[in-house]
This record gives sequence, C-alpha cells and structure tokens, in this order.
Amino acid sequence: MGKSLFEKDFDFIREYFPKLSFRWNTELKSWLIFGDLDICDAQGNYWETFDIVILFPKSYPYCVPIVIEKSKIIPREIDWHISPEGICCIDFKHSLAIQAKRGINVKVFIENKVYSYFANQLYKMREGKYASGEYGHHFNGTVQFYVEDLGFSSELVMRDVLTVVARGESTGRNDGCPCGSGKKIKHCHLRAIEALKSLGKDLLLKDLRLLEVFLQQNELT
Repeated sequence: MGKSLFEKDFDFIREYFPKLSFRWNTELKSWLIFGDLDICDAQGNYWETFDIVILFPKSYPYCVPIVIEKSKIIPREIDWHISPEGICCIDFKHSLAIQAKRGINVKVFIENKVYSYFANQLYKMREGKYASGEYGHHFNGTVQFYVEDLGFSSELVMRDVLTVVARGESTGRNDGCPCGSGKKIKHCHLRAIEALKSLGKDLLLKDLRLLEVFLQQNELT
C-alpha cells in the first residue's frame, strides 16, 4: 500500500526536526508524533529540549491536534497555558477549530504553532513575560479571540453578530451587517461571519450564554 497523506507530509519534517518520529496508534485511532524538540533562538543558540507527543486523529488534516509536554520543564500552572497532565494550550481553541475546517498540515503546525509555543515558554522563563504578549484564560481567552482575531470592536458587537449567526438568520454578502454599522456584510464582517459559521451552531449558542454572564460581570450590558 502507498503512503497515507500524513506519512507523506511527515517526510517534510525529518530535515527540520530529526529527533521526532511517528507511529500509528490503533487504540487511539491517531497518528502519534513523539521525541525531542530542540529550541534555539533567532541567532541559532541552543536553549532547551522538550520531550513531546502530538496526536493527530485519523481525520487528518481536518482535525485539531493535541500537544503534550512530557519533560515537565514548563510549570504546571494556569498562567503557563498547560494542564496538570501536560496538555498544551497551543492556540485559541476556536482558532484551531476554524483552521481544522480548512485542514492543518503537520509540518506547518509544528513550525508555526508548536515550536513557537515552546520557544515562547522559554522566553517567559527568562524574561518573566511572553514575547508575543499574554492571552486570557477560559472564556476571557475566547472573548479575546473574537475581538482580536475576528475583528469585533467590542464585546457588544460580538454579541450582536453571534446572535444573528447562531439563530441562522440571513447573512448573505449583500445583507446589512448585524454589527449595526449600516454597511453590507461583504464590506464589513464577512470574514468573521464565515468563520463563525464554520464553528457550528452549538458552540456559538454556548458562547452566547457565557458571553451574557461575562457582560453582566463586567457591567457591559
């Protein structure tokens, strides 16, 4: 039998990350990448080596990978964006879900997400802060994603757009944008609305419920 798409894509990793290997796990029905990830600074100076595992489900590339740090170098505290079990918060979960709809390439994921995550952790250990800035925990992080990544100007605008999309109301390119700007969607929040649709109704309704609590707690209603 020929190579699977995952195996073909992994071939491009070997040159850049020679200490990483992979195998198929029948029980988990996932591809497992495992081994050492060496981190260097921009000048090529060696910083540290992490023992990691990455799970890519059978649905690769249309999946959200799970990254686990086994070396226990990163403090198991919430401020370090890692669980007690070593599961790493590589990116906003909503952002990863949207990317998974388009497909997440294993090489691009390791280069752009995994490597950056561990390099940033080492930077924080040395400098006391993340080089790329801090992002919020729990639902605060979700709000930050909607505002910063999807371009909503405020939590109230976020609520208005979420409500329309979650209810399945008309959001054609030439419809008025639900943000209240008076512009057509194609000239306003088109990208954000398309991203919201890819997240699914159930997640949007859950976010709406949590958002109402968030607004009340912050007296923004």
